[in-house]
Amino acid sequence: MELRLVLVEPEGRVNFGYILRLCRNFGIGDICVVKPKFDLRDPEVLNFAAGGANLVESVKVLESLEECLRGVDYSICTTAVAGASDDYLRQAVSPWAIPLVVPRGSKVALVFGRESVGLTRAELASCDLISTLVTPSDYNVLNLSHAVAVYLYELMRVGTTEVVVGERCGSDYIRILMRYVENLGRVLNLTQDEVAAVKHSIAKAMLTKPECRALYKLLKGALALIRKTPQ
Repeated sequence: MELRLVLVEPEGRVNFGYILRLCRNFGIGDICVVKPKFDLRDPEVLNFAAGGANLVESVKVLESLEECLRGVDYSICTTAVAGASDDYLRQAVSPWAIPLVVPRGSKVALVFGRESVGLTRAELASCDLISTLVTPSDYNVLNLSHAVAVYLYELMRVGTTEVVVGERCGSDYIRILMRYVENLGRVLNLTQDEVAAVKHSIAKAMLTKPECRALYKLLKGALALIRKTPQ
């Protein structure tokens, strides 16, 4: 798995310094930051980054999450609020399950939100998967740098065991399926959350190539049939 770490509007210099240090620990060189609330080269950042301070020179600073997600196969948004039965958007996977769901060799963006309020619903909807940390207590809101540490550890200790027998569906094919879901959603007047929920379901499904082909035929046929039917 090739990993890109994405931070949306980070607010804390100390946290960012620790995250740079973690990136050095785990060999993460692809870091993208959306509208940081401080100077990334602030002395406090560099002090807490320790051996990872030099990574600040390679950090990409962009204006939107959309820009940071370009060029990846899968995007994973993190949230502390997940699992509510009546919320389509916040059906999540645990960090340890991500390597099982995402095909081996994929380029993955791992997205973290603001220390104060996390990611917006629109930002969550823009990701392929939603993930949350499950803790033994009823308080699973971790400090940002602590959460990043857990995720990097879980994602970078990937083994070689395959859960699905058969050739997995490639990311390009998955993108085609996602576009058909979006088009069907518009035709059927589904909400943004409902469309995102279907897309997240496809991303979690660990589809093989034959399964992708079958789903493609179903979605394409359904869209064509709906468009032909008089309104």
